[in-house]
Amino acid sequence: MVARLAVTLLTVALAVPTALAAASQRGGSAASATPAGARLVACHRSPSIDRRVAVVGAWMRPVPGGRRMALRIELWERTPGQRWTQRTDVPGLGSWTTPSDAQLGTRAGDVFKYRQAVGRLEVPATYRFHVAFRWLAPDGRVVREAALTTKACREPDLRPDLVLRDVRALPARGSAVRYVVRVGNDGRSPVARAAIAATLPGDTAPDQRTRVVRALAPGATAEVRFVGPGCPAGGQPATFAADPANAVDEADEANNALSAVCPAP
Repeated sequence: MVARLAVTLLTVALAVPTALAAASQRGGSAASATPAGARLVACHRSPSIDRRVAVVGAWMRPVPGGRRMALRIELWERTPGQRWTQRTDVPGLGSWTTPSDAQLGTRAGDVFKYRQAVGRLEVPATYRFHVAFRWLAPDGRVVREAALTTKACREPDLRPDLVLRDVRALPARGSAVRYVVRVGNDGRSPVARAAIAATLPGDTAPDQRTRVVRALAPGATAEVRFVGPGCPAGGQPATFAADPANAVDEADEANNALSAVCPAP
């Protein structure tokens, strides 16, 4: 499995002065009296953490008595069975942002637009953005405040999930034993290459023997076979591990190991 990391800030796009009508169209608020808007622009789902991204777009226009505009974006997360909680570990979020143009907000037709992308979203979880707006007087006093919450971005767990279903230990030639291991994919994405390692009785180093399943679609099952020594009752058992090098980012890592009680030779 690839280790999970905290969600990360990706890109920021600041607006420049534009026509008010165009800003209202893009901001998701049709009422001309609304001084600000925010919406979920994109919600990218993927089995790969590097491709899971949520994007928020926000805009605000001047209000009477206001000289400067500022907005603050927060990311909120809800995991299954839990309440909404604010993600405070994302650098760049939760602080007030103002236009880079110091004159933006002094003209009636000005619009401050801001777009923020947050990536490496963890799964399974649902995310939404909370955007706070402030309009400031020339002396820094707050003239007006507003806040909006976007629609939710649901990130299901689309990763594969390798599972060792069972192992059979069958007599082979002489004192050898044939181990037949069934491996399945209980996840929602295919696995292009799945390694299965075996440590058989008498092996002095772990994972000496490896077989590879070339492709495993969701819901599919494959068998791999190993031939080696058996063991007497109470001896070292044969053990097996799926994805021993943690090359596959899986939904569940707790079902990757299995032991077999091998028959006495």
